[in-house]
Amino acid sequence: MSSPQASVEVSCVADVRSFELLLSDLTGIDGAVSRDVARSIERVIAELGPVNVDMGPIAAGFYGRLNQKMFANKEFIASLYAECAAAGVTFNYPTKRRLEWAINALNINDLELLLDERGVQRELLERVRARIEPVSHEQTRRLLSAETTNPTKLRKQPDRDVANDVYNAAAGPLAWSIWSPREMANVLSEDPMPFSDDYMSDLRAHKPELFERRRSLVVRQVRPEPQSSYETQRASLTQWIAEEFDAIDNYGFLAILVNVEDGLEAEAWQLASELPLFAERFSEVPLKQLFFRVKQIRQETLDHVTQIDEEKARFELLNEGFTYRDTFVLHDESDRVRRLLLVLQKNRRDETKIPCPGCRSDNVGGNSYPSFGVKSWECGNPLCTDRSIYNRGKRYDFRSLLKQEAIETDGNQISKESVRRWQRDVLPFLSDEEILDTLVAHYSMRGDVVVLLDVKEPPTDPIGRDLRAGEEPVVVEGSPSFWDSAFFHRYLPSRPSSSRDRTPVRGGESGWDVIEGDAVDVLASLPDETFDRAVTSPPYYNAREYAQWPNLYSYMHDMYRIADEVFRTLKPGGLYAYNIFDYFDNERVVTFSDMGKKRILLSALMVDAFRRIGFRYLGSAVWDKGEIQGKRGFNAGNFSPFYQSPFNCWEHVIVVQKPEQSPEDAKLRGALACINRALRIHPVVKMVRGKNTLGHTAPYPHELVIALLDGLEPGSLVLDPFGGSGTTARAALSAGHKAVLIERDPTYAELSRRLISEHTSAMAFESTILTLL
Repeated sequence: MSSPQASVEVSCVADVRSFELLLSDLTGIDGAVSRDVARSIERVIAELGPVNVDMGPIAAGFYGRLNQKMFANKEFIASLYAECAAAGVTFNYPTKRRLEWAINALNINDLELLLDERGVQRELLERVRARIEPVSHEQTRRLLSAETTNPTKLRKQPDRDVANDVYNAAAGPLAWSIWSPREMANVLSEDPMPFSDDYMSDLRAHKPELFERRRSLVVRQVRPEPQSSYETQRASLTQWIAEEFDAIDNYGFLAILVNVEDGLEAEAWQLASELPLFAERFSEVPLKQLFFRVKQIRQETLDHVTQIDEEKARFELLNEGFTYRDTFVLHDESDRVRRLLLVLQKNRRDETKIPCPGCRSDNVGGNSYPSFGVKSWECGNPLCTDRSIYNRGKRYDFRSLLKQEAIETDGNQISKESVRRWQRDVLPFLSDEEILDTLVAHYSMRGDVVVLLDVKEPPTDPIGRDLRAGEEPVVVEGSPSFWDSAFFHRYLPSRPSSSRDRTPVRGGESGWDVIEGDAVDVLASLPDETFDRAVTSPPYYNAREYAQWPNLYSYMHDMYRIADEVFRTLKPGGLYAYNIFDYFDNERVVTFSDMGKKRILLSALMVDAFRRIGFRYLGSAVWDKGEIQGKRGFNAGNFSPFYQSPFNCWEHVIVVQKPEQSPEDAKLRGALACINRALRIHPVVKMVRGKNTLGHTAPYPHELVIALLDGLEPGSLVLDPFGGSGTTARAALSAGHKAVLIERDPTYAELSRRLISEHTSAMAFESTILTLL
């Protein structure tokens, strides 16, 4: 395709050829529309009739829509908002849409009227008027032409005619500028929906069942039972969660507030681990969707895991349920944890067809899911104004539309003070009432029914939510079958490890040793009851280049086997402190695409693994890393429901114990004062001027290890099965203990030896200086 030699004046669009001539004149591209575009144009002309060309309004609409498509005025729009914000003038989403359309369509009068309506002072208005430089029609043509030869967002393929794609993508903006949008929408839909400027209102009238919000947020406060009745309480709560999944609205939220009471800290932490683990995976379904890669997942797992019962594993079943969002830690002034707030969301696959927000067409399809349980649609209307500049259909999903509506609806705004206070997931505990108010504001919107279980008098909501008190469900006898379900059989060994000859650990006079090799093999060669304590920060699943597994099952199988050997080699009463983060990644147990990326409950999975091995869970310490880098807590700049997600600022330090055989065992092995406390310790600063000065990509801090060695008798032997850069050994030596590290990577093993040697030399030098003083 090339630019036409001469413009052909078109006075009436009466057929496909006249439409093509007008399109070429406006775009500067000489081409022919595709067959599906031609058929759609013929249908529109047949039903709406020919149209005489009034170039002024047609050009304004056409170039305005192209400018929207190419974000042609984004720099000017951004500077306008910045200048107005500096003067204290901000705009809501609907006003922004009107402002941006006025700019893109070169309707300066409408722009000034809108600014004046928003109370922009005359001085600022004049300053804005003087700086108004939206792109001209000729500049839009040049931008469009550039996309045909030098695409900005597309890797040009050898067999792809990009110019043809760009030309056909411009057909929709022209058609919608020639004919009435209302008439276009009616023609292009088999089941037309109402048409106005408010798509969501029209969709609500067209498909009211989608908007039924009868149970949008459910909040329940849980007080843990003593260990003697813990299993009964867990069974009851998990049964309630399963029933709540069916009752709650799709895309609604379930919040569980766990009280952390004196003497019941371990039970509280165990509930906070096991309830979300159950909630995410309790339902087993034989899914036939193409994205469920059963054969590949089964083969990858069996290639890595050799000791599982494949019949019980039943890889053809998909585990699904709620989506885990966050666990907030709320602590008192002494940093003692008082509340654990679990937030879960229901995202159930819904095949209800949603007309395209851009063109209202119901010619949509697709088998795409931006995340688990959220159905995404792609518009198939060749004349949709929202097709990409390279003529791809717009993708959208109903959950995102709801989130957008929450922004646009008056009364949904959350105060900046509330958003900022809850921007981190570790924060001071003020009151249960404040937590309740926050949940209502952050996780429900106007018109929602919010159910507060076991609350006798719900607070009033001034902006239109329906707050209802609900009786706490009666205790029911739940089924323990989940804890023996196929999911766990996909990685738990079906046979015990074989016995072998054991060799006592080395260490000699130095007080430390770094053993190079796989942790399972090395530990299997060591005698029973060797170590007084184990402290580690294991590799997080697929988080680093040196820690890669085919899928989550393979990772958990390896972690389980290593933990099993740690249990055997710990002395009775010995503690195992295990630092882990609930990392974001693809578990690769359903699909391999970005759809599978989620927050993985590594901490809950390990608590479950430790329990199965025989450890006693004592609770967790909270490593609060402080202000971390990231974008999640900025909430896309929105102060509205659905968007509120905190920065994940803390990591779990799971503390488990090998049961003691006598009171003396526990006394000798010590206890940890940091359990159930927030430890504010800054992460290791390893990058200086872009260079890793430490040599390891994921070290944990010396101060954290010191806290985890508290209570040990001097001279105790400490194990770290994932030695890394040797932090555990250096901290143990500083605290007067001995240490054995296991590291499979030769480079890191050598790094550990060097850093530990330097540390012991520094300790000896300091001791000499103190002696001289």
